[in-house]
Amino acid sequence: MSCPGMPSLMDQVEYKVGMPAAVGTLIHSMTEMLLKERLENVTLEQYWLGKTECVEDFEIEVDKDMIQCAEVYVEYVQKRKEELNAKILVEERVSMEEISPYVWGTADAILIGKNEIEIIDLKSGKFPVDVEHNPQLLIYSLGALSRYGDESTTVTMTIVQPRTWHKDGPIRSYSMSAANLVEWGYETLKQATDACDEENPQFNPSDTNCRWCNAREVCDAYKTFKGEK
Repeated sequence: MSCPGMPSLMDQVEYKVGMPAAVGTLIHSMTEMLLKERLENVTLEQYWLGKTECVEDFEIEVDKDMIQCAEVYVEYVQKRKEELNAKILVEERVSMEEISPYVWGTADAILIGKNEIEIIDLKSGKFPVDVEHNPQLLIYSLGALSRYGDESTTVTMTIVQPRTWHKDGPIRSYSMSAANLVEWGYETLKQATDACDEENPQFNPSDTNCRWCNAREVCDAYKTFKGEK
């Protein structure tokens, strides 16, 4: 959304996953085991603590901090499930074909209650992430709304981030009406996806936009920005 030219370069580079993302994948595996009730007569700590797992070519030893992160997330999901008397979907793929065939994502947890849907996203990293107007959660919300909601639905987006400090605490929520969410989808998201599909999409290099971009190594605009060309 911040750099329409980026997708046009991604087929030239190998997608790289760093150590923090690999740790996140492992923690998500723990939450999935709990939410899908795959552990019998054993706690998460008893099953995982001290184990070494290979994730994305990284050897990761599971520690208590990782386990506690998973437990905080699952505790919140289960609490909200009861409060909303909701159906829960775990690791559910959602899409927005009406906007673009390329817009999709896999939501950590979706709670479907009466007139309310809650998207609950686990952030296991230590870089604080804001929940308000978060494009990732808005896309998940649009996909869930289109499949499970209607015009009377309120969608709540929640980030659970136990391993970092944030001024608003480790659990942060933001709600939108169906009408406002759809308006964002067609006026903001569709405009962004259309810009990526242009024959000569615009590049917007900056320290912020390029920080996590795998395509920057083959990006002429980035090299010019950094004074390499």
